[in-house]
Amino acid sequence: MKKSITLALLILSMLLLTTGTVFAEGAQETGDSGEITIAYVGFPHITPFWVQMAEYVKEEADAQGVKLLDMTPTEADAAMQKGAVDNAINRNVDGIIIGAVDNRAFGESLKNAAAKGIICVAVDTAIDDPNVTALAQTDNLSSARVMGQYIVDNTSKGKVLILGGTLGHQTGDARRDGVRQVVEANGYEVIYRACDWDDGKAYETAINELSANPDITAVFGAWDPGALAGLAAVKEKGLLNKVKVFGFDGLPGALKSIKDGELTGTIKQDNKQMAQVIVRSLIAQINGEKGVKKLLIDGFVIDKSNIDQFM
Repeated sequence: MKKSITLALLILSMLLLTTGTVFAEGAQETGDSGEITIAYVGFPHITPFWVQMAEYVKEEADAQGVKLLDMTPTEADAAMQKGAVDNAINRNVDGIIIGAVDNRAFGESLKNAAAKGIICVAVDTAIDDPNVTALAQTDNLSSARVMGQYIVDNTSKGKVLILGGTLGHQTGDARRDGVRQVVEANGYEVIYRACDWDDGKAYETAINELSANPDITAVFGAWDPGALAGLAAVKEKGLLNKVKVFGFDGLPGALKSIKDGELTGTIKQDNKQMAQVIVRSLIAQINGEKGVKKLLIDGFVIDKSNIDQFM
């Protein structure tokens, strides 16, 4: 009898030990199961461009058979986005895609990710850090120069109001600089105002500047919703026949406005290609393969001459 009890206790102990091991393995953080898990920490889904970007990233992750965690914060706040990246690192994901609110905000986080072997890549906005190993974005400077020339070719000489993004943001600054370089070289004066990618601020800014500067002949919004906000201000001031408005993104609202004869033109960005390339590059690097390190996509003008191709 004593031997039977001892044997039973031994078997029970072995079962408990095995079960405990199973529970412990099940409690491991994301990234330890053998399945590739990537996190997407994008610009908040507050503009159609970034809503589309998140959808395209998910589509490509699904197509590649990897698990995706969309950890994008709800507000365009750099500290919140850095916190989301830190959270992804703590969850031991295999890689992180960042669509930066502020490309200067991630220094320590990126070092921590590298120390844990987590690969970080950027989409739409470059992050100047050695631990960011790939970038897919529009060639914003080159594309904005194209828009600058388009503005010169389609407006009378005067002042150009640029409704910009957040001051110091790589993408917004490049769009500002590209347009400014070309129009100033052609004798236009530029009024630049940072609007923090905020449509309401773009509208108020445009109202104020149009009132203060009756010689404005063009308004350029560095993102389509900002351009449409500027357009609303132009219409409110009764200046639609005098002031032309231009955007950047190629989003549905802007395309409809061009079709309706209000917005003059916009630069088309290919955010689907960005998403596909950056997801594939990240997965390749996780698998120890070579991935695309930098893809700069040329934008092009959509206006009344070609709008039907995109509607």
